[in-house]
Amino acid sequence: MRVLTKTSLYYLLVSLVVFAVGGTVFYLSLREEIYDEVDDQLFTDKENIIAYIQQHDRLPNVTSGISEAILVRDADPADLVMEHLKDTLIYSNYDEEYIPFRQLTFTAYRQGKPYEYTILKSLMDFDDLTESTVLAMVWIFMLLLVGLVFVNYYTNKYTWRHFYDTLSRLKRYRLSQHQPLALKPSSTTEFEELNQVLQSMTEKIHGDFLNLKEFTENVSHEIQTPLAIVSSKVELFMQSENLNEEQALLLSDMYGALNRLARLNKSLILLTRIENREFAAEGQVPLHQLLQEQLAHLQEVISMRSLNVQTVEMQEVYVQMNSGLADVLLQNLLSNAIKHNHPGGSIKVLLSPQKLCISNTGAAPQDQPELLFSRFRTGHESVGSLGIGLALVKKICNLYGLLPKYNYNNGEHSLCIYFTG
Repeated sequence: MRVLTKTSLYYLLVSLVVFAVGGTVFYLSLREEIYDEVDDQLFTDKENIIAYIQQHDRLPNVTSGISEAILVRDADPADLVMEHLKDTLIYSNYDEEYIPFRQLTFTAYRQGKPYEYTILKSLMDFDDLTESTVLAMVWIFMLLLVGLVFVNYYTNKYTWRHFYDTLSRLKRYRLSQHQPLALKPSSTTEFEELNQVLQSMTEKIHGDFLNLKEFTENVSHEIQTPLAIVSSKVELFMQSENLNEEQALLLSDMYGALNRLARLNKSLILLTRIENREFAAEGQVPLHQLLQEQLAHLQEVISMRSLNVQTVEMQEVYVQMNSGLADVLLQNLLSNAIKHNHPGGSIKVLLSPQKLCISNTGAAPQDQPELLFSRFRTGHESVGSLGIGLALVKKICNLYGLLPKYNYNNGEHSLCIYFTG
């Protein structure tokens, strides 16, 4: 939910509470004032009646006055009502409904004889006033609601336009564009400060990215040359006829370590290039053809380990990605299935428009399955394994929105790449 929508909802909620509490207080105050006024009129009529009897020594001719009606009758000496004030309802034939009245009953004496007076005052005006007040408050609340919606729209369209422009540029910004983030100036102080901080931050990130890219390129160029030289010298030394068995074994270990270092260097550089998003999708890559080519290239290694490759399903599948990274993805998946297999084991390959699954027999993993996609993690100790192959697989999948999943069941490892998430 957007911040402006949240703010508007908070405003409406507060307004609703304020109107509810304020309307209730206003209603009760208005009711109290009207009742006081009606009661004052009733007691005024009472005082006038008593004063008239005392002055003229006879009952006044009272059928109406300030109040709507004044009734008089002989009082029962055994049940005198000295003064009683209450609300009552009287049915109106004209309106065909009950009308609220305020009623004052008291006893007045003439020549020692008690008379009971009942004075009635209609409260119809109070109900009409209450209805009008509630209606007015409803209209005010509706106008406030419309005003808030209008202000929210206006604010969203004009005041926050620079913020949304900045947000849009941030979403589209890529370090691979090789240029700093460019933001429009804003007349709003907070947005201008935000733009300055973002520009300063992205300039620093862009500079660090260029330095890292330059470092990666330098490492790729400078390290590979001495590694190749040392590897060739060691290889020539191994061909010498004057070596004893112990020296040959040491040179063989050195040669293996150098090759491992060279492969590790290439893999780390490739990982860095993938993380920097230096690879763009070239088009629809025929994954089925690349998979068949990789299987053909690895056939010699598969035969050496007496592995049985079963093609469960091989459909034509095209994936939008870089062809070089597709080769790396398939090579790492197949190499992983070969390295972590046991001699005479099996490899199953399944390729459909929904997923690519490569399964292999092997020992149970010694690490947690979710950690196998981390760098320098392997399912078990394996000679020649860099522990970085599945990390490359994970990075390539993240780059193109693919979903890798690992499962181990009944002595069989299964690595699946889902194309549809």
